[in-house]
Amino acid sequence: MDVKNIPIEQLKPYEKNPRKSLNVKKVARSIEQFGFQQPIVVDVGMNIVVGHTRYEASKLLGLKEVP
Repeated sequence: MDVKNIPIEQLKPYEKNPRKSLNVKKVARSIEQFGFQQPIVVDVGMNIVVGHTRYEASKLLGLKEVP
């Protein structure tokens, strides 16, 4: 796996993400306190495969780049 920091605006949330109840504020606090413990996983088209809540939390925090 190749982990890179990329601009958040390049990511595309998966429209059929099964999780509807996201605890974004709690994850945002965790990212602030501990940083990213796991990167957001995307496919070749920059569609989010894993990490929708981290993506939303990153937007809430105003991050410009994410792993």
